[in-house]
Amino acid sequence: MDDRVPVLAAENFSRFKKLRTIPHFSLHLLISTIISIFGIILAATWPDSKRCEAYFIMLYVRAGFWIITWVFDYIVKYHHDQLRLNGYHDFYRATKTHKSVPLTIVSLWNTALLTVAAGIHHYYGDNFFIKCMESFLSPVVYVTAFTVAETFVLFAVHGTYIYRVHKFNTSQMPPDALQGINTVLGSVGLMQRGADITELLEKQADLINYLRDHNMKLNQKLMQVTNQFRPSI
Repeated sequence: MDDRVPVLAAENFSRFKKLRTIPHFSLHLLISTIISIFGIILAATWPDSKRCEAYFIMLYVRAGFWIITWVFDYIVKYHHDQLRLNGYHDFYRATKTHKSVPLTIVSLWNTALLTVAAGIHHYYGDNFFIKCMESFLSPVVYVTAFTVAETFVLFAVHGTYIYRVHKFNTSQMPPDALQGINTVLGSVGLMQRGADITELLEKQADLINYLRDHNMKLNQKLMQVTNQFRPSI
């Protein structure tokens, strides 16, 4: 006798929604690359009389890049929160740290750069503006070198993340709680013979959260439809 309960098809329960963060990571990496190229151009082409000005321009650009990264981090977290609400808890946990790495890298790089800048001003003292005009060891070269190194690190981080998200979007898997041939919906979660208790409890919690959020969305849609067809008094 077959002791399995009929399976509820995942595709009938919720349509797959892609994680749309690849364009954001690509744009962030592009901005970092442009800043690096801009720094190299300043360090290589600006006349000696303007090398101090180029140094301060790069510091302002670095500050602006941190603000961009902070906004980028906020947007990415929003998309990942939506991913969790859609029932993809495993991938959410797998990328929980990765999505926060760019802001951490840029913050650490700016902190290190601030330390170097403070050391340069302290070491050069009154001769700072004279040292600025040195062609090779001028401060703008230090800032540009930091920026280029940061871009290479972001290439590795963003490339890995983009690959994982692309693979996730391509797979179009159903929510975690609805994956598997023997997965069934019980009164409080999943029931599957021979399953690990800890894993089963985690999936039950994921399913409960998913069903609750899904039910809330359905209630909101029902209220909207009701309001549309409610006769005006």
